[in-house]
Amino acid sequence: MTGPKRPFTNREPSRDKAATHRPGDTDGALDQSRLERNLGFHVARAHARLRRQLLARLGQCELTLAEYSLLAIIEANDGVMQGQAAEALEIAPPNMAHLVQRMLQRRFITRARSPRDGRARTLSLTAAGRTRLARAEALAGEQEARLAALFSARERTLLRALLTRIRNM
Repeated sequence: MTGPKRPFTNREPSRDKAATHRPGDTDGALDQSRLERNLGFHVARAHARLRRQLLARLGQCELTLAEYSLLAIIEANDGVMQGQAAEALEIAPPNMAHLVQRMLQRRFITRARSPRDGRARTLSLTAAGRTRLARAEALAGEQEARLAALFSARERTLLRALLTRIRNM
């Protein structure tokens, strides 16, 4: 069991001995200065916050992040092979098979044999899938607008470049 949530603080720890954290002390903010110096910590915390917000929005249209991502990939690449979509989304093939099955059951996508390779399966959106994706994109767009408003156009370009560099390391 975890204790009550403590407020997050960006402040450096106090050098005043009376204000330092003692074992068992549950009052006040925790010293997180070591974490604050870690770039990975900041990236992870930003990711966690954005992910929670996006999941809440996608939940309004009854989609998971993986389902939304698959619909978006299929819409942009009609007839994409299931394996290609799995690779692009970094989803393991067995997990992609389950994801595709859910989307088929909900009638958001169709699956057919590839005309190029009879063993492979291609994916396409149905009208219901397009409708659900449009609704999800509108909700995700609201969050994207809130995020974009935090930065100038130049800062957004720089942030995308920096995050791409991290993804490619």
